[in-house]
Amino acid sequence: MGLLVTTASVHGMPVSTTHVSVGSIFAIGKVTGKANAGTISRILVSSVLTLPVGFLAGGGIYWLLLGLCGG
Repeated sequence: MGLLVTTASVHGMPVSTTHVSVGSIFAIGKVTGKANAGTISRILVSSVLTLPVGFLAGGGIYWLLLGLCGG
């Protein structure tokens, strides 16, 4: 995660504070051995699914509004 933040900073790219915070907590859990594998897997799945689900939801709302407004 540190590499991601450093790389993004060098290239002037925005970085989500939520992802940075979760990544930091995940790393601390891994180092201390207190990381819960189930929780980590749910976080990873939700991170992967966020973009496609948002895309589908936005497209669905667009098509719904297009149908309602007679576009």
